[in-house]
Amino acid sequence: MKFKRYFALSLLLLALVAFFGCQSQELTSAKVYVQQRDYPKAEYNFLTAMDIEPENPEIPYLLAVEIYSNKNSGLMDYAKAKKYLDLTLERDPNYMPDQIKLFREQLYGATFNTAVGHYNSVIRNESSNVDEDMKKALENFDLAAQLRPGDPKAAVQIARIHSELKKDNATAIAYLDKAILRAPKSAELKGEKARILAKDDRVDEAIVMFDQALEANPESMEIGLRYAQFLYEHDMFDKSAEIYMRLIAVDPTNKDLYFNLGLTYLRLNDIDAAKDQFETVVALDPEDTQAIAMVGQVYFDLKDYISAEMYFRQLLDIEPENPDYMKRLGVTLTQQGRVEEGLEYYNRGRELEGSY
Repeated sequence: MKFKRYFALSLLLLALVAFFGCQSQELTSAKVYVQQRDYPKAEYNFLTAMDIEPENPEIPYLLAVEIYSNKNSGLMDYAKAKKYLDLTLERDPNYMPDQIKLFREQLYGATFNTAVGHYNSVIRNESSNVDEDMKKALENFDLAAQLRPGDPKAAVQIARIHSELKKDNATAIAYLDKAILRAPKSAELKGEKARILAKDDRVDEAIVMFDQALEANPESMEIGLRYAQFLYEHDMFDKSAEIYMRLIAVDPTNKDLYFNLGLTYLRLNDIDAAKDQFETVVALDPEDTQAIAMVGQVYFDLKDYISAEMYFRQLLDIEPENPDYMKRLGVTLTQQGRVEEGLEYYNRGRELEGSY
């Protein structure tokens, strides 16, 4: 019986040695202080243990999780949390992969939301210190971008702050260049760089970057629309039409694409092609008065006054008291030799102009 008692005591001592023997007293103390919620002492002991156990990944991990990302610690610092998370993986790349992944995502969300909070306080004129809030927004967006390099949202936001709020396109582009190096397949980053280059009137560079952005994501409606409009504004109508046609292949029910393509064909003096696009819009939406008016005007320009009359009457069916539609119909009827009827509509339109 006595032997058994000593044997049990020996097992207990071995267990205690196994528990405490693999870690320093400072690490043990730090864990105790965490349980007691004495975070300053826990931080001090964790930092001391870092030097005593230079290869132990648990110490920087606990610093990141329990101290610097813990809202209750009074020591919350997302930059330090990321620093010690990175150090954890430097010490052991395979350390608790599921927990590390989850924590990184939580840290990303926290830093991104913090950045948005500071940013919103500025743009909503709610900030008591604009410079400080802008600085905090940029710091936290940058931290979020580092935590999730493949996600363009934070990097794009940083570029827009520099470009739109600080009026500093050079810094915005320089930051995007670094972000693109981290995520070379990101269409969003390249699209944002193209937008700023276009805004800076660096036309040739913008075209190259727009092409790269669409190559990375050929179905991006946002990038494609911006590119097509940029080309239109710079009188590159052939290429603008090409981009609109590519977008239509992606979304063949989007009436705005056909309308914009029709306007582009008008600039190319391809009246028949423009008419086809506007008629497609009307087929998709029989009450789109802008498209109906364009079709009617194209037929009028082609001297097909009977077809033009049909579309102008269609406009008046939708808006019976619209003076512009009345005058257009009046002129069209006059061109057909129906002068009395045409003047009646035209003069009625003139009368309604002041009240519509």
